[in-house]
Amino acid sequence: MPSTPALFLRTASALAAVGLLCGAVVVSCAGDAPGSGSPGARPASRALGQWTPLANVDTCTKEFHDTFFVVGPDGKRYPTWHRPEEVDPATGVRCTFGHDHGMDPRVSDLWPDLQRHFAFDADGSGTIDDTELAASGIPFGYVAEQLEGSATPRLEAHTGYKVIHANDVVRTRLVNGQPQTFDLGCDLFAAFQQGTSSADAFASNLHSVTYAIDCNSGAARTQYPVKLIVSTMATYGNPGGFTIFVNGQPAQQPTGTASPPNSPPGGTELGRQIPTFDLVAANVFVPVGQTSNYDAALAERWDTRIALRRADGTALATIDPGFTVFTPPRYFDANRGLAQTIEVCYGGLNAAGQFVTDPLQAGTIVRRARGGVCAAVAPNGPATPLDQRIAFDDAASPFNACRRDAIFRDNLVRNGGGATTWYTDAFGAGGRTVAFSGSVKQFVASVTVDSVLLAEAKANVPFCQAASVHAPN
Repeated sequence: MPSTPALFLRTASALAAVGLLCGAVVVSCAGDAPGSGSPGARPASRALGQWTPLANVDTCTKEFHDTFFVVGPDGKRYPTWHRPEEVDPATGVRCTFGHDHGMDPRVSDLWPDLQRHFAFDADGSGTIDDTELAASGIPFGYVAEQLEGSATPRLEAHTGYKVIHANDVVRTRLVNGQPQTFDLGCDLFAAFQQGTSSADAFASNLHSVTYAIDCNSGAARTQYPVKLIVSTMATYGNPGGFTIFVNGQPAQQPTGTASPPNSPPGGTELGRQIPTFDLVAANVFVPVGQTSNYDAALAERWDTRIALRRADGTALATIDPGFTVFTPPRYFDANRGLAQTIEVCYGGLNAAGQFVTDPLQAGTIVRRARGGVCAAVAPNGPATPLDQRIAFDDAASPFNACRRDAIFRDNLVRNGGGATTWYTDAFGAGGRTVAFSGSVKQFVASVTVDSVLLAEAKANVPFCQAASVHAPN
């Protein structure tokens, strides 16, 4: 990326709008050591440049999108958070990206710690100076990059990266399984990849997570002085399928081959619970006089369990976050595979239980979507002519993956007296106190807290920030 005076002025304009340098990173690196180069001259990660605008829909250019980058701990450029709409300095016109990355990470109380944690020491001085700090932020794709060249390479969809955080969340503890008041306040943060538009997650169980927590307020903070910044390639259940429930018990819905094909199996976590046609038929397609329950059918829940381990295999920290999206643009149909959620507004079941989407056969439908979002966007339901139906990637579709939450559960830390900076492989194993090839930087407070069990807490993003957001998102 060129570092011309004109481009510097574009960055200055962006700074005036956002107040802090995080997106559209172009900074003067005059203080860098000779040969270290400016942030724009750093090598690009595989994650950078993956997004391409949807023709005739997204109005921002790929080139403008790629100016929103940060330099990660490995010295590479990574895409980072940006708004779904920004003013392109090249034109002076607001344009749309069509996807939303969730909450601005700079509003999190954990932002200073996160920015310093992910900063790159460009001049090798052993300290992070202001220029290096200004080029730092949340590096989307950082964990996946460390798998490049390994036996399990993973490239994630850019539009699936999301940020959710909450400050000063009051936590309760569990005693004999019952919640108990606990005077503890924690800052919570998660940046995670959860693509819900393609068929990738049907079979692929590897998706990256950055999870951070700092419990720093309340009288109970001395009992629970937990502070973590953890980044790993998490397993959400097993590859080749996802979790369904049969007679109340979890089971595996086979779907095909994961990416990569040799993805490791999950552990005890529930993994990816993805909406299916059976859930749609039972909860969305209802007879006259009833109202559809969209959340019961379409809420998509991903649960994982992540462990950081030392090189000898002993545990440093264990976390088990979960992420839910309530309006995914796609669901799974055992007969068709990938199905687009918007079609539930234009179809239904006939008396024989067959799925009908032909408007000429709308009169045969006895169970269909009634009320809620489908009533708002498709008042004529299955009778809507084909040329008047909303496409799955239209911004008018309510199924845009905008409504999400992050679930923060307990955290076990066993690092009493240990170093706070650790380096593990992309899966959280092999922890050492010095970096190694392909390692991921972690922060673990120098404490041992493994006897206090916290109840879960949630942070949520109720809506996207712009009406222009559409699938894939």
